[in-house]
Amino acid sequence: MPFVLFLFIYSTTTPTTPTNVTANNYRLLAVCDHCANTTELSVKVLIKAHRRNYPVPRIKRRLKCTRCQSDSCAVQVALP
Repeated sequence: MPFVLFLFIYSTTTPTTPTNVTANNYRLLAVCDHCANTTELSVKVLIKAHRRNYPVPRIKRRLKCTRCQSDSCAVQVALP
């Protein structure tokens, strides 16, 4: 797997949204806290399912690991 630089999605101002992610060509990664399974999330699907300004930190509440079925996952923004 190539080296990926992660950005912190928590800020004191406005949280990152799918609009920010697509505008900057970033990627969203879901990482399981238990087994470290990592999957790239489709920003287009997130925009269809929610809305363009849905806060990225809230996405983790809806995730479940496909490997170990844990619902404890983190969402990370990665540079292209």
